[in-house]
Amino acid sequence: MPVSDDRPADYDLAERWDPVANRYVDALADLDEFLRVCAELTGFDVPELRSTGMADEHHRTTLAHRVRDGHALVHLWYVGAWPGEAPSSARARDQGLVWRTFRAAPPRAAAPDTAAPDTAGEGS
Repeated sequence: MPVSDDRPADYDLAERWDPVANRYVDALADLDEFLRVCAELTGFDVPELRSTGMADEHHRTTLAHRVRDGHALVHLWYVGAWPGEAPSSARARDQGLVWRTFRAAPPRAAAPDTAAPDTAGEGS
């Protein structure tokens, strides 16, 4: 079932979304459409966004805010927090796209793709 029957078949929500007029905001209520729009805005594809484990939480965060614009959505995905708010959890912060972009680990987190050093032979 389409989210809105009055949308043209070829519209692109990421390009035509007018947050000031609050047009097509109801389309973001659908998780798949939300992820498609976020993929367009962030430069990460939908599977990459899903792999963060934050899709549902970020979707709920977005729906909880009345004003939704592209900048706020990008901020949410990259930083793990809605603009002007603290991250909802350490996990949200740690899964921010900023760390993937720079191929770095968030502060106080294990570096990506590294194992803990083997210390079994130390001190003997």
